[in-house]
Amino acid sequence: MKLTEEQLNSLDPTYKKWDFKRWYKTGIELQGSHSPHFWAQALTHIESIYKTSIPFKTLADIGCGEIPIDFQSLEEFKDIEKIVRADGSVKVVELVKDLRVANFNKESLPLEDDEVEFSICLEVIEHMFSTYGMLSELARISKYGFLISKPNTDYKGLKSKWYGEKLFFDTGTPLFDGDVRFEHINFIPNYELFGFARFLGYSCICLDVEDEEMQFFLFTKDEYFK
Repeated sequence: MKLTEEQLNSLDPTYKKWDFKRWYKTGIELQGSHSPHFWAQALTHIESIYKTSIPFKTLADIGCGEIPIDFQSLEEFKDIEKIVRADGSVKVVELVKDLRVANFNKESLPLEDDEVEFSICLEVIEHMFSTYGMLSELARISKYGFLISKPNTDYKGLKSKWYGEKLFFDTGTPLFDGDVRFEHINFIPNYELFGFARFLGYSCICLDVEDEEMQFFLFTKDEYFK
């Protein structure tokens, strides 16, 4: 359903904070398994990185989902020359063209070393068995850095609504190889991300405030950003 100008102006502060109205008016798809304001939050962060620190020409969207962000349709990202999308869900394999397919919990990401300048991996790492394994793979394929997001577990800890027994289950959407696609099986405190970043030779910055529902983390390779 298309939102009217009045509806856009009456959105709650969470939407306004992430400039949802501007992103919505571009015509880009702002839907999926998360709230529309999450995608506005993601685009706001990615635009800031693109304009101020890493003007990447090549991008990998790891765990792109059924409706990937169409960056190249946006004036804000008009200079991106190549986007590589990767996922392992059966539904995504059916819907997304030119998809690179892998079971991220069992296989390496389907990209060569330093194949892209920058990668995004949004709301994926909490589904992975190994935090370090996923971060090291993102580091391998990305020349300058990468951006991940995850549910904020530091603010409410084990009381976070994103974890617990109700979310540790088979999603019912299998992977392409018939394997189980689990929900949030990896409780990731922020200090883990900062620690693994140092081990990998990266700097890691949390881009969001401490009580934001979803938090984004920018990893940049120290040898390029000293």
